[in-house]
Amino acid sequence: MRKFLTLFLLYWLSSAAFAQTLSITGRALDAKDQSPLIGANVLLLHLPDSVKRGVAADPSGNFSFTGLAAGRYQLSISFLGYQNINRDLTLSTQSVALGNLALQAGVTLKGVEVVGKTPAAVQKGDTAQYNANAFKTNPDANAQDLITKMPGVTTQNGKVQAQGEDVQKVLVDGKEFFGNDPDAVLKNIPAEIIDNIQVFDRQSEQSRFSGFNDGNTQKTINIVTKKQYRKGQFGRFVAGAGGGQQTGTGASWAERYQVSGNYNTFSGNRRISVVGQSNNINQQNFGSADLLGVTNNSRGGGGGGNGISRTNAIGLNYSDQWGKNTQVTASYFFNLANNTTNQLTDRIYATRGSSSDTPLNQQQTYQQTSLAQSRNLNHRFNLRLEHKIDSVNSILFIPSLTFQRNNNNSTVDGLTQVGGTERGNTNSKYNSKASSISSSNQLLYRHRFHKPGRTVSIDLNANYNTRNSDNYLYSFSRSLSTVAGTGRDTTVENILNQYSHLDQVGWQLNSGISYTEPLSKTDLLQFNYNTSYAPNDSDKKTYDFSELTGNYDDLNTGLSNVFKSNYLTQGLGASFRRQTQDYQIMVGVTGQRADLNNRQRFPQAGTLDRTFYNFLPNAMLRYNFSRQRNLRFNYNGRTSAPSISQLQEVVNNSNPLQLTTGNPDLIQQYQHVMTLRYSASKPEKSTSFFVGAFATFTDNFITNSTFVALRDTTIAINGGVVQLPLGGQLTRPVNLGQQYTLRTFATYGMPLAFIKSNLNVNGSVGFSRTPGLNNELVNYSRSPSGNLGVTISSNISPNLDFTVSSSGNVTYARNTVNTRLNTNYYTQNSSARVSWIVGPGISVQTDLTHIYNQGVASSPTQQYVLWNASIGKKVFPNQRGEFKVFAFDLLKQNRSLQNNITSAYNETVRTNNLQQYFMAMFTYNLRKGNMPQPGDQNRDRERNSDNPNRGNWRRGGEGGGMGPGGPPPGGGGGFGGPPGGN
Repeated sequence: MRKFLTLFLLYWLSSAAFAQTLSITGRALDAKDQSPLIGANVLLLHLPDSVKRGVAADPSGNFSFTGLAAGRYQLSISFLGYQNINRDLTLSTQSVALGNLALQAGVTLKGVEVVGKTPAAVQKGDTAQYNANAFKTNPDANAQDLITKMPGVTTQNGKVQAQGEDVQKVLVDGKEFFGNDPDAVLKNIPAEIIDNIQVFDRQSEQSRFSGFNDGNTQKTINIVTKKQYRKGQFGRFVAGAGGGQQTGTGASWAERYQVSGNYNTFSGNRRISVVGQSNNINQQNFGSADLLGVTNNSRGGGGGGNGISRTNAIGLNYSDQWGKNTQVTASYFFNLANNTTNQLTDRIYATRGSSSDTPLNQQQTYQQTSLAQSRNLNHRFNLRLEHKIDSVNSILFIPSLTFQRNNNNSTVDGLTQVGGTERGNTNSKYNSKASSISSSNQLLYRHRFHKPGRTVSIDLNANYNTRNSDNYLYSFSRSLSTVAGTGRDTTVENILNQYSHLDQVGWQLNSGISYTEPLSKTDLLQFNYNTSYAPNDSDKKTYDFSELTGNYDDLNTGLSNVFKSNYLTQGLGASFRRQTQDYQIMVGVTGQRADLNNRQRFPQAGTLDRTFYNFLPNAMLRYNFSRQRNLRFNYNGRTSAPSISQLQEVVNNSNPLQLTTGNPDLIQQYQHVMTLRYSASKPEKSTSFFVGAFATFTDNFITNSTFVALRDTTIAINGGVVQLPLGGQLTRPVNLGQQYTLRTFATYGMPLAFIKSNLNVNGSVGFSRTPGLNNELVNYSRSPSGNLGVTISSNISPNLDFTVSSSGNVTYARNTVNTRLNTNYYTQNSSARVSWIVGPGISVQTDLTHIYNQGVASSPTQQYVLWNASIGKKVFPNQRGEFKVFAFDLLKQNRSLQNNITSAYNETVRTNNLQQYFMAMFTYNLRKGNMPQPGDQNRDRERNSDNPNRGNWRRGGEGGGMGPGGPPPGGGGGFGGPPGGN
């Protein structure tokens, strides 16, 4: 009885203690326009023991401290360019809601604000914040030009990376802009309107609501605009025409043109932006998803990065606050692209022969020339609607819809050689008309209980996609085959004249519920249950042309298949989180059951069901050495199922020498993902340092099994037969042993005072091990690699802007079986860009890029220099207009060369691209309302120059700050600057 009474008393005391935990909430706003101060630093000091807790204001300016005990506290709110707010608070039996807390901008003396030297970077918890005024660009620069001057931010393969990771989302003033398209933001926002840049790992919607960080994050950039650009209308419009060398002819004339523009209007919380463009110079302001097409067997067309593209596009973004409780952001894209791509492929195989047909000392090669013309039409809609039902209930609705239509016509000529002797060739024509619809819909309900830290959220998701295509193939192939026992070669010819139709429909229905329960002031427990159901159907029928009927009505069962796959997962998990001033730690585990059910209906009925049981651990650690230095570690275990295209065992023969098929015996992959990151900055010295390590380990890795025919071969697949000529290739997915990737990344940024510039040094070392199956032999491809890059960007004046950079990459490809493929590959990319305002309204721009490639056996050393230049003159009052003459590829050396290293072969791919052209251009800047004129930007930046011998002087009222004002997109790819090109 004593034990029972003791336990009851302890339970009652702990329950009473929990019941007494309190909270402090509030919202940080700009005193002048009541806009939220996103990322404002909020510090809470417990007076008796001086224990500190700090948070950053969310995109709405809200902040909260939960799990507090009764007592005396001191609250402090600070934000760059604003006067601090300090409040003494006392908690007794009730939580405190402070409401709106307005911060005054700057400290003004007789209309003039005196500020200290602007720090280039500040580390605020998990957020690295860069002051835009510390990085000077010319007036025509866009957001991407600005952020790539900042430490830790680079561009790799056309994608912006921050702290070694691809940037997946770009926000403007904490709000969505043009959906999930980073390119649409970075290429359409002029640098002149940016106040600061924030780089952070954005938590999931549920994590941000509950305060329980589950480690699922996206690398995100938030662009904070200047206050003066948040009311009024502005825009930029560009028109250009010219011409130059026609690709591949060396002499004939080709017309080149560019028309683009943007218009923005902002009033309070409402912001509307319209961007559009039409050109045939490969310029693209929107994401590549709008151009990729809908076919899995695209043969070179439809991509903005290859060949010559003609693009017509328009985008619309709308954001507003409906009443006090509803925020809405919506966007629409239309994109129509026509592309012509001409490619030459040189491939070297290292296949072990098993007979005298292909001795080991003979080399097998494959050459291919292809010409593809495609037309891709895309509509994309995005919406985000957040509604607060009351103080404790809210809903979030995020739907999206994409419609695509693609027409593709291509011709392919392929040649196979063994030991330098021709053994086979093929000529084929392929026509495809395809369309697809994809939709995703998320509905999240969130409820906060009266007890601080106790929350529940319900997440519902419905995703849908459908794809249809009609395809026509005509192919003629000829190969030499040795007649057994005679040693003589005989010629084998084969003609394919086929029509195929593909119809795929897929769903994915997800639901989950999460519940958090506070255990103490520092400890929080979360329980979650998730289930997902994904049914997918795929019906492909192929018909041979009938000479008797003159129609495609002869069903080819070997190339036809009707298949259905269902994937059901259920997971139940629990996680524990502890958060103090110095560290935050989370550990958890989810038990998962997954059922994969495959049903084949044609040509043969079959069933294959599998059930998988897994434990999926996860962990997260964040340790703060100081406000400017922290260490973060994340680990996740996860599974993924094979796609319907990987499972369906039907042959795709769009290229008769490069066949692919699926594999219904595939099982799920299990992957471990780990990241370790350390970040530090010294604002007083304007230095920043980031270092990270990333690792993935995958079991049952889905890779390729590649069979290269050593002679004319007949292959039985799923009840049918396929003819594969000598040198032909059949690829199918298989599960193989462990695959892993390791990579480290480091970057260091510092100012170079003696030349008023910034230095950014970055480097990485990586290692990957990928299994593959080549002619039934398991081969492991190991690829150590290294990268070192240096960038020096000017910080002298907006009148003189230059960037000099060089980046070298080395890869060592090593194979356990195909040692003939071992190679060392090195590429160096160096560039220099200068933009100089040499006189009143007169500007000169030039950029040089040197590309150097060495090491692939199929290609000798390749190098070329791409030189672009322009000269312009500002006109009209306030320099609103500009006439410019632009020249692309002055040295006539532009080319496109790509080297691919796989476990089955090495190849070099050469692609046609833009050749030399000249263009006359006119740019007009629109400014209405309170918007500064174009010339004001130079004067403001000169006034804010970081001269160590004096303070920075600005007019009062221009201090920084963040609010809901919208993104003012500028010209695509830097309107008024050099057009994009390959």
